[in-house]
Amino acid sequence: MFLHFLQTKEHKVAFLELAHIVANADGFINRKEQGYLQSFMAEMDMQGTEHQFSSGRELSDIVCDLKDEQVKHIFFAEILLLIFADGDYNDEEKKIVWELKRLFGFSDETYESFKNWVIRMDKLKIEGIKLILDL
Repeated sequence: MFLHFLQTKEHKVAFLELAHIVANADGFINRKEQGYLQSFMAEMDMQGTEHQFSSGRELSDIVCDLKDEQVKHIFFAEILLLIFADGDYNDEEKKIVWELKRLFGFSDETYESFKNWVIRMDKLKIEGIKLILDL
């Protein structure tokens, strides 16, 4: 949704690495999460390129070079959208989000604003599907 605002390859690769960690937080990547990962690559115009991500890399290593607040906001919003994609906000995902919140220096209020926005977006998507399918 907002990844097209990322300008550097380093930011794009860092986001993809982070997204893969999040999608695999519960031990597997489900179909919705896989769809999100593919759409992330398409939005950042990175389809067809090979990416090797080192397993076990710490979140702090991935996001340590992020200084731009807008980039941090993009990462956080998109990661929350990914986390809520499967309808399950499990303990491993919560740990990741709280660690990102800490690393980015976000307040509880900022976290709640992003989370509430993601929940509203999900409801709007469901409403749109119902309108389209005339349910």
